[in-house]
Amino acid sequence: MWLIKNTAVIIYSLFIATLSILVYPFDYRHKVSNFLMKIWTNLVLFIYGINVNVIGAENIDTSAGKIYISNHASYMDIFVQLAKLPDNVRMIYKKEINKIPLLGWAMLCAGFVPLDRVNIRKAMKSLDKAAEKVKKGLSVVIYPEGTRTKDGNIGEFKKGMFFLADRSQADIIPVSLSGTFELMPIGSGKVKPGNVNMVIGKPVKYRKDKELLSEIRNIVIENLKPV
Repeated sequence: MWLIKNTAVIIYSLFIATLSILVYPFDYRHKVSNFLMKIWTNLVLFIYGINVNVIGAENIDTSAGKIYISNHASYMDIFVQLAKLPDNVRMIYKKEINKIPLLGWAMLCAGFVPLDRVNIRKAMKSLDKAAEKVKKGLSVVIYPEGTRTKDGNIGEFKKGMFFLADRSQADIIPVSLSGTFELMPIGSGKVKPGNVNMVIGKPVKYRKDKELLSEIRNIVIENLKPV
């Protein structure tokens, strides 16, 4: 059954990717691509039988771009947040994905930001581009742990998030995900049906303070709501 589901998701994803590329010349504010992305990710969650309980949606003001800081436990985090965050959000992703036909091109057309994790100078330029998108109203999701957790626990947050926050001067929204690790642990190609809790914290104003990083991390941990 999981093979059938995976095949359906791949075919559907390629279809939506093609549409995203076709509408790109007319999608100046990425509103059409956001609509397509919401349909795509919500249907993927439906196919896999994943129910998401969203807590704190009232904390989001969609009138301006924001930076969402989240824990990262599974590939399913991406689908959950693109589908259920009530905002026009994009991800910063590793540039190697650009080599994947259709998918990589569609992500670029939809406003996602590729990041070169080897070349620091190019990485800074990518974050500058992301900051400009935030200033224009798009929101960005960042996983400051740098990679998915291997054991379900939240790792240390890296300082890279501060560069984007400093350049954009946008509010920071802590987001806590519970349940995705159990549905698709690292190294697994199978997605289990089940429930996910996503808690959206209150906005935190960016400030140049060494304690801000640990403050955001503590909020993410405190807001975890086990399934």
